[in-house]
Amino acid sequence: MKPELYHCYPYAEEFSAKVCESGADWVILDQTLFYPGGGGQEHDLGSINGLKVTEVVKENGRIVHKVAGHNFQKDETVQGRIAWPRRYELMKGHTGEHLLFSALKQLNPELELVKIAIGEDKKYLIVKGEVDWTTAMAAQATVLKHIADDLEINEEIVAKDDPVLEEIRIKKERINDEEVRIIHIGTVDASACSGIHVQRTGEIGMLLIAKINSAKPAGDWELEFLVGEAAKEEAARQSAQFMQLVTLLGAQKNNLLATVENLQTAKENAEAALKKYMAQTLQALQPEMIKDIPLYYAALPALEKKTGSDYVASVTKEKGICILGSGLERYSLTIACHPEIPLDCSKILNEVLAADGGRGGGKTQLATGGASNPEGPTNAVQRARELVQMYLTQN
Repeated sequence: MKPELYHCYPYAEEFSAKVCESGADWVILDQTLFYPGGGGQEHDLGSINGLKVTEVVKENGRIVHKVAGHNFQKDETVQGRIAWPRRYELMKGHTGEHLLFSALKQLNPELELVKIAIGEDKKYLIVKGEVDWTTAMAAQATVLKHIADDLEINEEIVAKDDPVLEEIRIKKERINDEEVRIIHIGTVDASACSGIHVQRTGEIGMLLIAKINSAKPAGDWELEFLVGEAAKEEAARQSAQFMQLVTLLGAQKNNLLATVENLQTAKENAEAALKKYMAQTLQALQPEMIKDIPLYYAALPALEKKTGSDYVASVTKEKGICILGSGLERYSLTIACHPEIPLDCSKILNEVLAADGGRGGGKTQLATGGASNPEGPTNAVQRARELVQMYLTQN
């Protein structure tokens, strides 16, 4: 008999075994229900003779259980129990992952699976290739149909050189054994896998794609998903939020995306117009003369960084002083002057920002920093102007 009871009896929760070998905090048994992890699925947790099993790994073909504080002796018979609710969650998640990637691959044959992670708290897959929400939703709909069809899931063991391996999803470079375990989900998917799966797709209950994030540099996209009750709860939450948005925006349910896209376009146009106005306002500034030295100052909330830095450079090149504030509650402040003007811009900057709990750095002729103030940079620019005037007058 093979020691991997988890493949033979995936729904069993308890087992008896004999101790083959043990160390200070580990034990090897002649057979075990504890899955050591693999195929992206996390290892099992549970207990042996009531003592917690905190980690299970496969080393040199042997399954090692980490059990702190044990006193197991060779040939001793022990009782093991896996954490079943957790195991069942991982089984549903792993089968769901097979269905999800298979559905995505049908929509984009060029898609490549980079990584799988099936844990109790988070389940995701990382792919190389293009995946957008339209593709993801189409794949999700396919998965939900397969779940509703309650497809049977079977295991097949074949030799590593069996021609059938040319017809399934497999990464041969990762196969170290002479035999390959194939998981068949109805007639919709077949792939090499060492993980533990449910017997029918209906057991998954539901699958919901929760997030699509960039996965650079490992891959292109990370798709996080939920299964079972967690998927249902998240779907209910998202549905409630959807209806709140429909009401808030005064949109029709079938037209929400178009409404949001129109709002986005309007926002972008408004931001572009505001930035253009900020740049025009900057160019129209008239200097205040202090001892024949021109001082240009302004607080412009939507000022672009490059536009501001270019303006500062032009003012200081012409033997002037420039004070610019930008941003809203969290603002930035720049103070600069021509090298021949006797000012310590860094000193003035930090004296101004200290009043708002901020700080900055730089050199004598150019200093920048930031702070927070509900009124934005207006007061900071005014304080800086007063200090510049005071220091120039003293000098």
